[in-house]
Amino acid sequence: MGNKLELRNISKSYGRTKVIDNMSLEVEEGEFFVVLGPSGTGKSTLLKIIVGIEQPDSGKVFIDGRDVTRLPPNKRNLAMVFQNYALYPNMNVYNNIAFPLKMHRIRYIDRKVKEVAAKLNITEILQKKIYQISGGQQQRVALARAIVRNPSMFLLDEPLSNLDARVRYTARSELKKLQQELNQTFVFVTHDQKEAEALGDRVGVLHNGVFEQVSDYKDLYEKPKTAWIGDFVGDFPINIIDNKGFRPEWAKIGSGKFSMTVSLSESVSDVYFIHGLMDDGTGIILKSPKPFGSGEVVHFSVEKFIEFKEAENPPQAFSSV
Repeated sequence: MGNKLELRNISKSYGRTKVIDNMSLEVEEGEFFVVLGPSGTGKSTLLKIIVGIEQPDSGKVFIDGRDVTRLPPNKRNLAMVFQNYALYPNMNVYNNIAFPLKMHRIRYIDRKVKEVAAKLNITEILQKKIYQISGGQQQRVALARAIVRNPSMFLLDEPLSNLDARVRYTARSELKKLQQELNQTFVFVTHDQKEAEALGDRVGVLHNGVFEQVSDYKDLYEKPKTAWIGDFVGDFPINIIDNKGFRPEWAKIGSGKFSMTVSLSESVSDVYFIHGLMDDGTGIILKSPKPFGSGEVVHFSVEKFIEFKEAENPPQAFSSV
């Protein structure tokens, strides 16, 4: 497959604050690519540069091999789904979906609207106003409005963040299935690791204006390139002793040269995690077969670890300390 999207040495600053720093990226056709990062790292700015709402200070944007850097958004044939969906409250669902077709004077509007509504299971709400439908249904309407134009690529800016937890779980599954059925390229921005893990073919972790690591989610967790990635990715931050990082489940409790004083035990389903401090104040989190009380001393060994070197070099994995 060829590249659907290529970013070549993109930089963007606001005043003295550099938001995107000489970034390059290639996204393949048909790929579900997730941009993951904490708030304020430039995720939304990156999408705006791709769609053409913002211009980069330097660098180029290519879509289907064509330089679109200086083209306005309406000349790029991209669909963007925003966090708040940007639906028109004065229109019903049908007219929201039909609006971009009417704007571009595309034929067979009624047929196209009904086809995409059937695909997304929203036929029964076509005549309802936006304020009469649920958040999950609003998300489907926003997707339908994007799909009906047959865009070259989809850009999604945290579209699930306004949904409650149960609806979000269902929406993730539906979104992944839809992307596969459409065989389209999705670039999806989120701060939610569960979304990144569930949806992304590859995940790019944005930090300090660059992608600090691009890989599948499993490698982000098991082979973090930097200590910052290890700290950010996962339910718990990676433990670090003498520049060696290890996940809670990579240690064995009961014996070993290391020890910590327990401050807290918590359960996740039927698995326990104990939090504590070593004598030098280093915080440690370990997976445990049982809970421990506050103040108890636990000895442990590390069976697998990653030795972090310079940020640009991948870490080396070893067994046992």
